[in-house]
Amino acid sequence: MEELRRLLLHEVISVYGPLQGQSIGAIIIPAFLGDFKKVLDSSGTMDEVSEEYMTEDRKVHLVLEGRKSLGARGAKLEITGAVVNDKRLHLTEEHCYV
Repeated sequence: MEELRRLLLHEVISVYGPLQGQSIGAIIIPAFLGDFKKVLDSSGTMDEVSEEYMTEDRKVHLVLEGRKSLGARGAKLEITGAVVNDKRLHLTEEHCYV
């Protein structure tokens, strides 16, 4: 999950610059991921869901995709895709679990 935060922060910094991007990213990324976790939690098992997020100034548009699956230890929440400003991020397994 920390890897996903880093990827998203990199994209936010590329839009706003290093100083403003760090401060904006520190606020919006946890908020977006926390909200998406709630969306996944309330979804049906194996349903693919997506949610769109946007900063107030509309400079960053984020689409998160994911699903909830049942494992041996209960439900697993998995982020299967992320698109920032029409750029699909390459996610690996370490990015995906919430």
